[in-house]
Amino acid sequence: MTSGNPIANADQFAAEEDVRHMWQLPSVKQARAKAANLWRLAYGEDVPEEAEPSFEQAMDEYVTNYLFKAAACDPAHPSFVRNFMPPYEWDGRVVPGARMGGDNPDNCYRLAPIAHGRGYVVRVRPVGHEPAHATFTLANNWGTFVTTQSLELSNLERAEDGSAVITIDDESASGCRNHLQTTPATKFLYVRDSLAEWSVETPLDLTIDHVRGPGRPGLSLEERADRAAFRLLEEVPLYYWFTRLCSARPANLLPNPEPVLGMGGLASQCSTMGRLDIGPDEAAVVTYHPAAAAYASVVLYQWWFQSIDAHRRQTSLTSAMSPRNEDGSISCVISARDPGTANWIDTAGHRQLLPLIRWQGLRAGSRPQVDLRIVPFNDLDAILGQGIARVDPTGRAQQLAQRSAAWDRRISL
Repeated sequence: MTSGNPIANADQFAAEEDVRHMWQLPSVKQARAKAANLWRLAYGEDVPEEAEPSFEQAMDEYVTNYLFKAAACDPAHPSFVRNFMPPYEWDGRVVPGARMGGDNPDNCYRLAPIAHGRGYVVRVRPVGHEPAHATFTLANNWGTFVTTQSLELSNLERAEDGSAVITIDDESASGCRNHLQTTPATKFLYVRDSLAEWSVETPLDLTIDHVRGPGRPGLSLEERADRAAFRLLEEVPLYYWFTRLCSARPANLLPNPEPVLGMGGLASQCSTMGRLDIGPDEAAVVTYHPAAAAYASVVLYQWWFQSIDAHRRQTSLTSAMSPRNEDGSISCVISARDPGTANWIDTAGHRQLLPLIRWQGLRAGSRPQVDLRIVPFNDLDAILGQGIARVDPTGRAQQLAQRSAAWDRRISL
């Protein structure tokens, strides 16, 4: 690790270099062409015109996501690799984007390969201000939707300095809070650091050691790329299904938040997702209560279920970033034009949008509520009232500059 950034390490840089080389392999290019064709066949003509220009980039990022998983798929030689990021530049190199499947821009996603019959030790160390919420989950597929067991940072047994040790193997460890038991299908340890305040929170420093199991030479670049090519084609139906949970819904409705443990989510998480169709003279007013969750957020996605440049535009907001109403709830205005409210979420030129609201670290039995109203843009002042937090153009410019600087802090060496 260098410069206090737990992601800036030799394993991450090596993975990024591997991904760049994998993209040059004929097997990867062929798989990318086949995957794009499968997505086209699945959607048919049900694609908004505005979504067409972003299709090719969406396919590139879909493939890149699997290449990063391939970079971290050798369970005999494990390391943590960050994934699901937009394109960025650091270490003097450009890293391709890997957003897909409802990626959360507030998360630092990392994966390490795990295999049943082997043993691992994960060491966790906080660096400065801890994430609002962090989880460690065993995933049984490359898509990370099939999960078996999960630990939350808040529930770990920790040393005085905040560090913790997690053991992972095929044995039961009754009464041990820091243990995960594998199954024959286990593929990855999937870590999510959810950062509610980008400007101060830092992902955890993680290391993993392989402590039990037969040794063997590492998988070659070509072997790992072939695994990625197979999995990215195999899981098109899975991610098409997940995307259609939003895009196939009636427009401008959000269902009641539901637990998401059975859909790749967390035991302490509730979510609601849907589809918006907002004209240039309309706005969507979303009001939700944080419900004492450790982390809550509203994120907008384009038609292919990728986050929309949230590192440069305010297309998402966490509860920690959002001024609250008098009753403790949060009202966000989703619109193409700046409404002058602090909690503006920018549509970034999209009319068809897929919103997702997450609550993580909820108390058992807690069921948050959400309200969605589509209103004329010119009626916002009367509808929102005088109590809503507002910003002028100068304040907005400062807000966006602070957001961009906070994101750059997450990336910088």
